[in-house]
Amino acid sequence: MRRTVSVAERRGWDRLPISIPFFVRGKNSNGEEFLEFATALNLSAGGVLLATRRYLDPGTEITLEIPVALVNKAQLPRSVSLLRATVLRCTADRQYFLLGLQFQEPLIDQANGLEVGKGRAVGKHSSSE
Repeated sequence: MRRTVSVAERRGWDRLPISIPFFVRGKNSNGEEFLEFATALNLSAGGVLLATRRYLDPGTEITLEIPVALVNKAQLPRSVSLLRATVLRCTADRQYFLLGLQFQEPLIDQANGLEVGKGRAVGKHSSSE
């Protein structure tokens, strides 16, 4: 559901205060690949606030993977467990860094209210599929 956006509020999606574990994959500023465990603090269709122990520069592109038991992974669409995102900001908070991330594709198609992933809608299907 889209929210009405005021001048002070730039976010276009309602945020859910939900804790979700993620594996974060990407490349650091030296081009070295990394894998980091992190926790989402809130989530919306457009992005996520992530707590991690690694500093990432704004503009860094990363992949988020929701840890799923191997037995159940075969039953879930890939778009549910793999998300691409870009770091908008990174701020220090005690022993963690808070990453403000924007998804490269919103989790919900605004026009149809469908989940999206990998360039096509998933979730609600027409009878012709």
